[in-house]
Amino acid sequence: MPILLWIAALLAANRFTVRPLVRLVTRAQLQRDLVVAATEAERARIAANLHDDALQDLTMIVRRLDARGDAENADAARQVAERLRAICGDLRLPILDDLGVGPALAWLVTRIERLAGGEVRLERDDGTRPPPDVELAFFRVAQEALANAVKHGRPPIVVRYRVSPSGASLSIDDAGPGITSDAAETAPRNGHFGLLNMQQRAEQIGAILDVRRWPGGGTHVALEWRPR
Repeated sequence: MPILLWIAALLAANRFTVRPLVRLVTRAQLQRDLVVAATEAERARIAANLHDDALQDLTMIVRRLDARGDAENADAARQVAERLRAICGDLRLPILDDLGVGPALAWLVTRIERLAGGEVRLERDDGTRPPPDVELAFFRVAQEALANAVKHGRPPIVVRYRVSPSGASLSIDDAGPGITSDAAETAPRNGHFGLLNMQQRAEQIGAILDVRRWPGGGTHVALEWRPR
C-alpha cells in the first residue's frame, strides 16, 4: 500500500509540477529564440533601408557637389557615406556570410584596435566552418565582449578562435581590472544588457558561456560549442 501511495504521489507531481515547468521552460526558450531572430531581422531591415535610401541619396549629393566644384562638402559627404557603409556592414555582416567567423573577427579586431588605444590581437585556427547560426552567435558574442573590453578593460586584448569538426571555441581576454562578481545581477537594473545578450546567443545554439575575472585582474569571456 505505501508503494502505491508513493507511485500515485509521483504521478501527481509529474502532472501538476514537472509538466507545467517543462512547458514554462519550452515557452521561455521559444520566446528567447524569437527575440534573437527578430533582432537579426530588424538589423537586416535597417541595413537595407540605409543602403537603399540614405546611401543612394548621399551618392547623388556627392555627384552634384563634385559637379559644382564644391570639393570640401563633397569630401564631407563621402566621409558620411563611408561611415554609413561601415554601419551597414556591422548590421548585415556580408563578410561573415561569405568568408566565415575567422575573417569576420580579423575585420572586427582591426576596427576595435583603433578604439582600444593599444594592442588587440587575434589568434585563429579555423580550417572548417560551423553552421550559420553558430557563426552568427560567435560573432555577436565577440562584438559584445570586445566592446566591453574597450569600455571597461585595458589592452592588450587577445581574441582566440578555434573551430574543428568536433566543435568551436572563442575567448576574449583583457588586462583591465576585471568584471565584478555581481555584474550579471546589477547590469539589467542599470540598463546594460550585454551579458544577457551574450547568454541568450549562447543558449540559442546550445553553447556554454563563461564570463569571469582572472585572479590577477582582467575579464575572461569564453564560448564553447559542440555539435549535437
